[in-house]
Amino acid sequence: MMTRLEIVRDLRRLGVQRGDVLLVHSSLSSMGMVDGGAETVIDALLEAVGVGSDGTLLMPSFQNGMEYELARRGCVFDVRTSVCELGIIPESFRRRAGVARSVNPTHCTAGTGRRAAELLAGHHLCHVSVGKGSPYDKLVQAGGKILLLGVTHKSNTTLHFVENTGGAPTVSRELFEPAAIDSEGTSWKVPMHPHLMGIKRNYERAEEELLAAGIQRNGNVGTATARLIDSGAMVTHLKRRLGENPCYLIDVFTP
Repeated sequence: MMTRLEIVRDLRRLGVQRGDVLLVHSSLSSMGMVDGGAETVIDALLEAVGVGSDGTLLMPSFQNGMEYELARRGCVFDVRTSVCELGIIPESFRRRAGVARSVNPTHCTAGTGRRAAELLAGHHLCHVSVGKGSPYDKLVQAGGKILLLGVTHKSNTTLHFVENTGGAPTVSRELFEPAAIDSEGTSWKVPMHPHLMGIKRNYERAEEELLAAGIQRNGNVGTATARLIDSGAMVTHLKRRLGENPCYLIDVFTP
């Protein structure tokens, strides 16, 4: 049975430090038996980065579904009540006292800690939800890290940012206006160009690239394979690949 202290130990060995800005994608079931389940994992992550002093913890907090279809049908996402459908760890995290969520109908992001407010602010003003000015952009600017805890790069939302700002043909020219309701109950129309449909990505090809370049470090947290990635170095490295081939991270493109 994995304890909080053992999870913190494993995170430290992997390279998570106090003061980090850390974005976590996770799978509880991959970790084996954890005493206290998702809440213990969250406690360990908060301790590892030092939330309460200098650290900041972020998690994706959005619903499942293809962004184009969600935007086209005019979805409404309420940051106060809309469930995160990405697993029990991020869903438990968004319910915690002191955790805020960004105002975005398709890629809402949750966070707590010293820099959370600045990283989450203004997401409703981004015409590309994982583009310039988004929490994923700000993560990179802040020198943040990405932790893939029991999941692969298939779950790495920041790779959408790499594509959307690196010249890949991934963003629709169509403009939709889904809505997001903020923590005060104000409803915002959010003009956005969503991801195109018909794209099958191969984000897992980033694995060997980032390991070889020393940008990613792998280890174990419990029984889970954990990947710790320097977000800025990842973006710089993979944008060079997109400069050579804009479809570098795409397997099939059927517009």
